[in-house]
Amino acid sequence: MEPNNSIDHLLLIRYLNAKEQLSNSERAQVEQWIQQNSDNQAEWQSLKQLWEQAGQVNHFQQIDAQVDWSGVWAKMQVEDQSVSTPVRSLPLYQQRVWKIAASFALLLTAAWVFWQTWQTSSVELATYTFTAQDSVEVVTLPDGSQVHLNEHARLSYQDDFGEDSRTVQLEGEGYFEVVSNPESPFYVHTNPTTVRVVGTSFNINSLDQTVKVTVNSGKVAFSYQKDTLMLTPDEVGLYTEGEPLQEFINTDPNYLSWKTDILRFDDTPLSQVAQDITRHYEVNIQLEDEVLKELQITSIFQNEPLEAVLEEISALLDIQYTLENNQITFFINNP
Repeated sequence: MEPNNSIDHLLLIRYLNAKEQLSNSERAQVEQWIQQNSDNQAEWQSLKQLWEQAGQVNHFQQIDAQVDWSGVWAKMQVEDQSVSTPVRSLPLYQQRVWKIAASFALLLTAAWVFWQTWQTSSVELATYTFTAQDSVEVVTLPDGSQVHLNEHARLSYQDDFGEDSRTVQLEGEGYFEVVSNPESPFYVHTNPTTVRVVGTSFNINSLDQTVKVTVNSGKVAFSYQKDTLMLTPDEVGLYTEGEPLQEFINTDPNYLSWKTDILRFDDTPLSQVAQDITRHYEVNIQLEDEVLKELQITSIFQNEPLEAVLEEISALLDIQYTLENNQITFFINNP
């Protein structure tokens, strides 16, 4: 090809795709090249036809880039063989068209990848949010995993849950029973920590600038910034604002009483009993005498109303109590 007859093939592709985005000089270069001679005009018509057959890249979701490339490559091979055969000689512009077709195929591939990325980033994902009001709520996630939300807790996840990973956001307290799927890790984000699991059960309590993770089965990775704890059954990870992560053994048999509605006490000091009742029934308890703190009880309360629990404790320990406006006071019955 003579120098004055050459043109950048990618410039032709850009002109076909969106000539309004070209500069005035670029548009003029393409238009002058087209009008230069009959070979250029024939080549241009062939390129336009090839472009139109490609759907003008208006529907990238319908493009199979691999198939397009294979088809172009096969046609290029046929044309190369024809050119090398003395019996048949193709016009020069047709030889060039199929070389440009390779650029088309590469452009289609890049355009398809761009379209897929653009679709993912530009379309706002739907968010599903569940809030437990005045009772425990059970949420079943799309993968079959279940989350028990304590009162006032909030759970949310987006439309892409399960595509590359399973990710949820938790505010408050929730107990997770995660379906095992090694190819799709499960993430629970709390502010500001992250729990990563594959298949396990565990409790997360994120309240009052702290996050506590208690593992019931399996293994979880509990992370804050660059710090990570690997937790196994009966282990607890604790985040407190301004402090490094802490790990210890769970000694609280009633950490799930909000879910099971069962309180278990086995020679438990009344001071600890008071804490568990306070948490479970959302009341305030005061022990009027110091000696009360060391008194111990052994009992199980299952789905019992508060008054029944207080009556049994006072009978077991031979003490008295008052209850007024969620304020409970235990005291010794002096004769």
